[in-house]
Amino acid sequence: MIIKKVGHSKSILKPFDLLGNDETALSKAFSYTLANEPKALFTFLQFLGVKNKFTEKNLKEVSINIEKVRDEGRTDIEIKNLNKFHIIIECKVRKNKVKKQRTQYIKSFDKNSKIQNILCFITQERDANIQKINDITIINLSWLDIIDIFNNKNLINKSIVKDFLEFSSRNYKMNTLKEILIQDLSDKTEMKRFKEFFIYKRDETFGTPLYFAPYFTKNAEQQEGEGIPYLSKVLGVLTLKPEDIDLFEENLHQFTDDKDLIKKWVDGVKLKQSDKIHTYYFLDTPLKLNKNLKKDGGIKTGRGKNWIAAAIPKNRNVSFEEFAKRMML
Repeated sequence: MIIKKVGHSKSILKPFDLLGNDETALSKAFSYTLANEPKALFTFLQFLGVKNKFTEKNLKEVSINIEKVRDEGRTDIEIKNLNKFHIIIECKVRKNKVKKQRTQYIKSFDKNSKIQNILCFITQERDANIQKINDITIINLSWLDIIDIFNNKNLINKSIVKDFLEFSSRNYKMNTLKEILIQDLSDKTEMKRFKEFFIYKRDETFGTPLYFAPYFTKNAEQQEGEGIPYLSKVLGVLTLKPEDIDLFEENLHQFTDDKDLIKKWVDGVKLKQSDKIHTYYFLDTPLKLNKNLKKDGGIKTGRGKNWIAAAIPKNRNVSFEEFAKRMML
């Protein structure tokens, strides 16, 4: 791993990047974030259904352990308040599945303690199942759930939370739940960035959709006309200042082996540079649709359900199924 490149004054890596990109690295980054940002910790506890208000006293009573060795095995993360709750978290990334761990750690809980016991599995597979075994609540979450929990106005301004979101989104391609992102596109520069350089630029955000579909507005005055004329696969996402794009060469090569495409991307990021940090979606060659897909018109209540209508909200994602239906109309 190159920490700092020749010709640059400092490294663009954050401390989390030094952990690597396996499931151990992600669980350590997550646990460290919980341990160092109280609001993140108590937001997560609340999401799990733990009844424990955020006070200085309650914070000091919480312990967080990683890789604790028990007779039943080595746990990834344990969060505990001796008088209120005990949480064991098992983390998986990519296609790794939770198998024997579903029952492996049941014996690790003190059934006579009369505190809240939770066994939580975090994977990249969508699984909202909640079970109870011997008064132990078993909760299944996806990493995108974690990103959604942290990606709110009360946490996003915390540097460690922001670093975790960037690290997890960049290294683990968190695209299990978000299928096709649809956003309005009308700015002339951004239109050129998409059509000529296969880049979509937006304000900082986290999480990665599988595909991106731009909606060319009427004011864009494009030859394709109004609507969605293209669909592009999202090969990777980076959040950066344009001047730093050359430092992310290794990441770009992880997205594709096509050197010409990488050069196109770099030129696209540098198009009309600014000194602000933005999120960039690096796209495969856009596929031209047989016809433009349009928003639901009219004023009828419920229009745009599972689709789009009027002004498209930020982070509007639709399913492949709905997208395909619209193509068949």
